[in-house]
Amino acid sequence: MPRFFFHFQDGPARLTDEEGVRLPDAEAAWYQGVRSAREVMVKGVPLHPGCWIHVEDEKGEPVWDVPFEDLIRVGV
Repeated sequence: MPRFFFHFQDGPARLTDEEGVRLPDAEAAWYQGVRSAREVMVKGVPLHPGCWIHVEDEKGEPVWDVPFEDLIRVGV
């Protein structure tokens, strides 16, 4: 199984994933990125606008960007 890395970007600050996670494919990596972003949001970590998780494959190639703002649903 390929390994994917989930880097957290919050404005100028970046937290780099050095370990990665083995997942079956890029689609599974996207779902893992969404889960990771939601975990950060649920913990109440203060975030800046434009915060996202950048997913890379084992070669360092970009696979997905998961913007936190895309995960926020506004209820009426």
